[in-house]
Amino acid sequence: MKLTGSKSFLLSIALIMSFVGALGAGVMLGTGLNWWLFAFFAAMAVLGSVCASKILKLVPDVGIIIKYNFPKDAGYYQKGKRKTAPVNDNDILYHLKMFLPFIQIGMFVFAAALFSGDSHDVPQRVESISFDGGQAELVIFDQGAFGSYADLRIYNSKAEHIESIHIRAEDAALTIDSIKGKDVYISYCNFPWNDTILAYDRVMLGESLIDHDNLKFNYHFRNIK
Repeated sequence: MKLTGSKSFLLSIALIMSFVGALGAGVMLGTGLNWWLFAFFAAMAVLGSVCASKILKLVPDVGIIIKYNFPKDAGYYQKGKRKTAPVNDNDILYHLKMFLPFIQIGMFVFAAALFSGDSHDVPQRVESISFDGGQAELVIFDQGAFGSYADLRIYNSKAEHIESIHIRAEDAALTIDSIKGKDVYISYCNFPWNDTILAYDRVMLGESLIDHDNLKFNYHFRNIK
């Protein structure tokens, strides 16, 4: 099968759409920049893939070319027979038809992993407060599509680390109000919960929640509507 000029052009456009769509959707998922753009790129990838599949539907089933390293008969085989003829257009188009979905998935996963890795654990905002006996800082980390979290770190007057906790930060703005003795007061603005006083299990994450009974400070979270 040989593609005519118009079909060759349409196939090129469809492949560009499918590849750009897969990469764009992966970037949007990884960074979480814009979910409307994610939907746009995902739709572009699907549309490009469908159009390419329709164009390649008439490509004959010539079989996948596989290389075997047999002791006596090493070489390239196609449908169980040694391939002696050069690779032609049908071979290329058939392999493209068979592996296009896997190429798209690979590009999508690669882009999502690459750009989500760039955004992980990147501090977006740092707030600090001094108290009688030391200093505390609140560091916000943006994880793109995976949301945000905050580290509350407390140091003594010698700048030695005393304790850290991990708390939610993606649903509301938060700030350190004050630290009095062993009591730490933190406020959330418009936290998506009706209670004015927020329990530990509403805001603490990971080991901070699991080991909250063993923390050195008492943490008080309030919700300001």
